[in-house]
Amino acid sequence: MKKLITPALLALLAVWIGYTLFSNKKEMSAKAESAMQTSKYIPVKTETVGKSPYSITFTANGTFQPNQELNLQSEASGKVVSIYKRKGDFVSKGDLIAKLDDELIHAEWTVSEIKTAQAEKDLARYQNLSGTDAITKKQLEEAENGLEMAKAELKMIQKRLSNTAITAPISGIINQDYLEIGALLSPGMPIADIVNTDFIKLVIKVSEAEVINISKGDQVKVGVGTLPDLELAGEVVFIASKGDATMHYEVEIILKDKHQNIRPGMYGYAGFFYGKDEALLIDRKALAGGLKNPEVFVVEDGIAIRKKIKVSQLGEEKLLVLEGLNEGEKLITSGLINLKDQVAVIER
Repeated sequence: MKKLITPALLALLAVWIGYTLFSNKKEMSAKAESAMQTSKYIPVKTETVGKSPYSITFTANGTFQPNQELNLQSEASGKVVSIYKRKGDFVSKGDLIAKLDDELIHAEWTVSEIKTAQAEKDLARYQNLSGTDAITKKQLEEAENGLEMAKAELKMIQKRLSNTAITAPISGIINQDYLEIGALLSPGMPIADIVNTDFIKLVIKVSEAEVINISKGDQVKVGVGTLPDLELAGEVVFIASKGDATMHYEVEIILKDKHQNIRPGMYGYAGFFYGKDEALLIDRKALAGGLKNPEVFVVEDGIAIRKKIKVSQLGEEKLLVLEGLNEGEKLITSGLINLKDQVAVIER
């Protein structure tokens, strides 16, 4: 009996092993076929392109500067005999700051005045005689020219005389002076630095992506580095038409509120906020190329289509689509590494 059972068990075991091997082979074939089918498509993630409201906000740093700043220089030669205003003094436009020795120039002016008066008398006398044979036409012309030259000389001396009185061309505080009694001045030598702080402006630099949003007259919020709790109102009064070597543009902002603790040279910053209408916005990660040559992929009937677009950057993550995409298109946002144009894709 035992001899009959053993062959039967062996036969049954052989059948089971054969069935198992056949099943495994069938399963492996099915998996291989499925893998081959899947490899025909590149798995991607998509999102539907749509419009949404957006805003542009950014902050730019700079320094406060006076509305006017002037380095006053001497226009005359001479010795300083009087000083009326010193460093730290306030001057109004036209105020006398210093006086140079004018004794010799004043004497020249007196002589020139006498010459001019005499030339006027001579011309009047020649004009009275011009209808007679007592003088010639040439003599009359010489008298006329003599008077013109005397007037011109008197005018030049008057200018030299007025230059000995050094006055303030603008109102402001004398931030530095360079005068001492008895010092000899010549044209071009420094007299004083005058700073007008009636209005303080913040001068900042912004990038090319930021400057396109700024317009003259824009209202901005201004902060001061050393006064973190202070917030002032400012107005954009100047935007550079040309950028520097780093493609940054200078912008000037006048403070609408005067504050006694803000001084030229201090650090400040301006906050810009621009609320915009709805527009097509996409994530920067959806770009297949860089910002200089932006491209994206969209899905059409299961096929990836490469499209060139124009964008404007909004912060670090978002891009504003200016051209190249339409609302409702399926934008591929993930799976871009091995993606090519006209390749079949499957959405995950």
